[in-house]
Amino acid sequence: MTPGARLRTLFSNEKLPMIPGCHDALGARLTEEAGCAAAYISGFCVATSYGKADVGILTMSEVVAECARIAASVSIPVIADADTGYGGAINIRETVREMERAGIAGIHLEDQKMPKRCGALAGKELVSDEEMTFRLRVARESRISSDFVIIGRTDAMTLFGIEESVRRCKVMEKAGADAVMVPSLSTPAELAAIAKSVSIPTIYVAAETIRPMYTQKQLKEFGFSLALYPLSLIMASAGIQQRLLRALLDTGTTEAMIPEMMPFTDVGALVGTKEAATFEEKLLKGLSA
Repeated sequence: MTPGARLRTLFSNEKLPMIPGCHDALGARLTEEAGCAAAYISGFCVATSYGKADVGILTMSEVVAECARIAASVSIPVIADADTGYGGAINIRETVREMERAGIAGIHLEDQKMPKRCGALAGKELVSDEEMTFRLRVARESRISSDFVIIGRTDAMTLFGIEESVRRCKVMEKAGADAVMVPSLSTPAELAAIAKSVSIPTIYVAAETIRPMYTQKQLKEFGFSLALYPLSLIMASAGIQQRLLRALLDTGTTEAMIPEMMPFTDVGALVGTKEAATFEEKLLKGLSA
C-alpha cells in the first residue's frame, strides 16, 4: 500500500487514531515506537526547531527536506503541514509533488493569505472561497497518486467563529478535499458542529495550554476521524530541557534529572546503533573470509 492508502485506512478506524506532531526524525521514531498509527509534521514545530517564529519564514525546500528525513525514518504514514502551498498554482504543484516524492502520505493546505502565520497568532487574513477552492483543485490535479491525501484547513474560527468555519468546511469539501480540519475549537458545541458539517473525514487539532482538552472517547463520539496533537512533543521537550538547564546551573549537577532521561543505551537502540554495528561486523567478516 502507498503511504496515502495506509493513511486513508485510519479514517475509518473504530478507535480514533491519536497522532502526535514531531519536528524531526527522532520524534518520529519515538512516535512509532510508542505504537502511534501515524506521525504528523507541524509547521509551527519545524519552524520552532529552527529557532524561528511560525510566520512563513521557512521555504518549501527547507520544509520538504525535513519531511523527507522524517518519512524515511519510520514505516508509519506521515502527514505534513504544507501551509498555503508556498505561492501560486506552480508552487502548490511543486509542493504536492515534492512532498509525495519525499514519502509523505498527505498534506494540509490552509486558507490564509500569504505570508501566513501560526493559526494561534493574531493578524491572520483569509483568502476567498474561490482562492481556497483553486488551491485544493490544483493540489488534487498535481498529485502523482490518487491515494495522496489532500486536507483542507480553515483558520476561520478565531476570526469569524463557528458558523463561518462550518461554511468554509463545506466549501472545501465541494472543492474536493479528502478531509478537513479546523484549529482553535473549544466547546463541545463547536466540536460537534465541525464534525457533523461535512461527509468527508474531520480532523481534530489539540492545543495543550491554549484550548480545553478532550479525551479520545469524547472526540470519537463527536464524530472526528483523527486527532492531531501538534504541540505535545516540542512543548514537553522544551519544558524538560529548560528544567534540566536550570537544575544544572542551580545545583551544579544534572543528577536530579536522571529519572526523566531516556538511558543512553535506549537512545542508541532507538536510532539503530546496534543494527549498524551488526551490519558492519557481518560485512567485515565477509571481507576477511
